[in-house]
Amino acid sequence: MPLSLRALLTLLVIVAFAAAAAWLASTSEPLTLQVGDWRVDTSLGVLIGLAVGLFLLGALILWILRATGAVPARLRRRRDRRRREEGYLALTRGMVAIAAGDPADARRYASRANDLLENPAGALLIAAQAAQMEGDDGTAHRFYTAMRGKPETELLGLRGLVTLSEQSGDLNAALAHTEEAHRLSPKTPWVLTKRFHLHLAARRWEQAEAALREAMKARAVEDRTGRHEDAVLLVQLSLMAERTGDRRQAIERVRRATSLDPQLLPASLQLSALLHAEGRNRQAARVIEDAWKFAPHPDLARLYGLVAGAGGALGRLRAVEKLAATHSEHRDTRASLVQAALDAELWGEARRHLDAVGDDPDADFCRLHAELEEREDGNASAARAWLARVTDAPPSPAWLCGACGAAARDWSALCGHCGAFDGLTWTVPPRVQRLAANDAPDRAPVVEAETEPAGAAPRLPKPETSSAG
Repeated sequence: MPLSLRALLTLLVIVAFAAAAAWLASTSEPLTLQVGDWRVDTSLGVLIGLAVGLFLLGALILWILRATGAVPARLRRRRDRRRREEGYLALTRGMVAIAAGDPADARRYASRANDLLENPAGALLIAAQAAQMEGDDGTAHRFYTAMRGKPETELLGLRGLVTLSEQSGDLNAALAHTEEAHRLSPKTPWVLTKRFHLHLAARRWEQAEAALREAMKARAVEDRTGRHEDAVLLVQLSLMAERTGDRRQAIERVRRATSLDPQLLPASLQLSALLHAEGRNRQAARVIEDAWKFAPHPDLARLYGLVAGAGGALGRLRAVEKLAATHSEHRDTRASLVQAALDAELWGEARRHLDAVGDDPDADFCRLHAELEEREDGNASAARAWLARVTDAPPSPAWLCGACGAAARDWSALCGHCGAFDGLTWTVPPRVQRLAANDAPDRAPVVEAETEPAGAAPRLPKPETSSAG
């Protein structure tokens, strides 16, 4: 109620009481009050008016006392409000300083916010990030640990500790902090995806697959991406099962992988190799035929010659020719045909396919040319000439990591050089201009695979040669 309205109402009440007292004084009988030697002659109206006056005087005094006492409280509230505003402004400026890469300003604003807001959680975060930017991991660790003591920042503190542990290479500590964050908030997307990637880095394949499925269920990973990554993991698990001699489990896992991602080449290679090792060649042939429709690969052709060819090297050549009817112009199709013709000692057939490659053959075709010259006519000089061209020839396809550029001899779920997951793809490396020896950059490293090759169960034997001309 507005103050003016309250004053008007109070005045009206006083006037009403005064009028009532005056009326009582003029109409009531005399009244005598005696206490000891004291005697007062009055009337009931005067007595009532006096009581009302005393009551109003007391109310007035009480109002004055409350009003004067409220002044310091108002001042305190105003001061607290100003401190909060300045504190939140300091927090904002601290976050801006972090975004701008100025740790000194960030630390100064964090300290001011801490003084004004009495140790707010945001100040701890800014101070931790500022220390981390300056490379002071010890101080950052202390701030992140302090954040764990506040319910509102406990999860954020754990995330900071996970990051510090990863940067220091302490994978076990990173996993422990992530598992604690998972217990605290099992549906948080970053927690779910971080668990998956840390289990991958630790080569804990089964735990990684379980973490991935949980992340997919919580929609922290998009379904299509998750299905592909799950297929990659299942191929890796199949390789591990094969290495331990559990071929049944290896086949089961890689079948699941091909159902999740039919275009995953390592899955098709692994499944067809395992089926061939089991003597189930018709099933292996169907797997290879389906995979070849998506993309040819030399190992698919070599396997197909083994599972579908009959009558030695010539039969393998005919099987590869059947497979090559699809993607007949593909580079890997031509390479497979040349190799099969050489194995069958059909020199004219091999030369015909080599001539179709063109005038700028890649390194593998140069080697095939050299093999043809050596085996057909024993022309060692021509073979050496072709081998000399290998260095300057365009690079041949290989398992190449898209993250670091390293070439791997065999496929695996993780790059053996940089640790990237699902980074290896069968592709042609970029061609670089050859430089002088002193100026040449380091070549892309060639790394070993994590396990036995995905296309072998175990490594496929080279087809035996035949005397068929």
